[in-house]
Amino acid sequence: MNISKYILTCLVSLLVLGSSLTLTSCKDDDGGQPVIERVRLTDPEKADSSFTESGRGQMILIEGRNLGGARNIYINNQDCYFNSNYNTDTHIIMTIPSDLIVYGEDNSLPMEIRVETSHGTAVYGFHVIAGAPTIDFYKADMPMNSEGIPEMQPGQEVELHGSLFHEIESIYVADMDTIKIADCPSWKTNDDCTMVTVTMPNVIPAQGIIVMECYAGTAYCGFSKSPKAPELTGVFPDMPIPGQTVTITGKYLVDLMAINIGGEISIKVDDVTVSDNQDKLTFVMPETIPSSAADGTIKVRTLGGVSELPFYRFDWILEDFDGNGTSQNWNWGTDVRGAWWDAASFTVEPASGGWIGFEAYAGWWDHNVQFNGKQAPAGIDASTPLSDLELRYEVYLPEIPSATCYTQITFMGGTVDRTDIADRITEKTVAGKWMSVAIPLTKFGEGTYGDLVGAAPGDDGNFKIYHDFESRDGVWFTVAYDNFRIYKIK
Repeated sequence: MNISKYILTCLVSLLVLGSSLTLTSCKDDDGGQPVIERVRLTDPEKADSSFTESGRGQMILIEGRNLGGARNIYINNQDCYFNSNYNTDTHIIMTIPSDLIVYGEDNSLPMEIRVETSHGTAVYGFHVIAGAPTIDFYKADMPMNSEGIPEMQPGQEVELHGSLFHEIESIYVADMDTIKIADCPSWKTNDDCTMVTVTMPNVIPAQGIIVMECYAGTAYCGFSKSPKAPELTGVFPDMPIPGQTVTITGKYLVDLMAINIGGEISIKVDDVTVSDNQDKLTFVMPETIPSSAADGTIKVRTLGGVSELPFYRFDWILEDFDGNGTSQNWNWGTDVRGAWWDAASFTVEPASGGWIGFEAYAGWWDHNVQFNGKQAPAGIDASTPLSDLELRYEVYLPEIPSATCYTQITFMGGTVDRTDIADRITEKTVAGKWMSVAIPLTKFGEGTYGDLVGAAPGDDGNFKIYHDFESRDGVWFTVAYDNFRIYKIK
């Protein structure tokens, strides 16, 4: 009898357990068809907002019914990460991936959010936008017209370079007031949407704007029917040592025909590197440097015209150790080598003549020189704002020292304590090559050039070169300097 009761009790327990398992299974399977009702921002103050498009990287809240137990979320048919801790029956919080491939990059993609759960799938139309387009520059091969002038022709192809060329709706040519002149009949985009090849219309103005209208915004690119004259914004270094790389920056630096230095030196066009986006030219300074009779410019000639910048301005030189510096009362220094002082045991190759150097073990009082009563260069107008001017010079390390060293410069009574011995363009410290340094004159004083030089001490170290080290113990340090000068950058 006891055995029968025990068996009966076990059977009842098994039936109850089975019933419980069956009910649980039914509950999972019959949670209801998931539905996405809207997508909104997570900000509670914007709970009433909803949208059907957004940018990459945006955090969103998917709102609906029966969304619990989401297994996968797809945007544009791409499996996207989400944290299941932020998944309830009515909400899912997630971030649109910043690297999501969008429609426009791949036109086969569906524009939708798809939530897959254990009890069904919900789909919601949603448009992810990569961002508004930007046109950086254009390229065009311009054939010669009947007068021998390069000129865009109707029907020719022009390359537009930039970013986010997605979902292009129209491209047309407008006048300088962006009033539409004619549609471009066709275009094609490269794989990463950074270049569009456009066919020009039959009507091309002498000066105009190419307008690209995309779903996410509109981009503009000014153009010229014939090549635009180059616009130069900077050159560095402006007083290079032979063998240094010279960099010219600007716009429309394409179709290069000539570079001339001072009216005396021509740079071979084949030796010049032109950047792909037409904003930079680089070449190596030849062995010959301009004479003091040069015109003090570097001229760049393209098919579009000629532009120039100051270059080797001898009237801007403070000291080049070749007799072109300003007058002074006297000077003294420690461990000084090169021009005017003892010969150095190290070599500087190549050089443009005289230079100043230092060599010794680092200590408390060494590696310095002081010029007293040094006059400021007279070629700069006294009213020039200091914000338009730089003190520039070249520096050379025969070898990299074992401890970091800084140059301390005093100019007209103002001092900059720590300037890296590194090239301004590359921001690197190298041995066996001349590096160029530029210090804004605003670090030496305020106001105008006249204010700075007028307040300079007449005979008390108004031009000094000192050195500082992170660690002085046992550091052998050799260095050379050349071509201290003022440069007008604007």
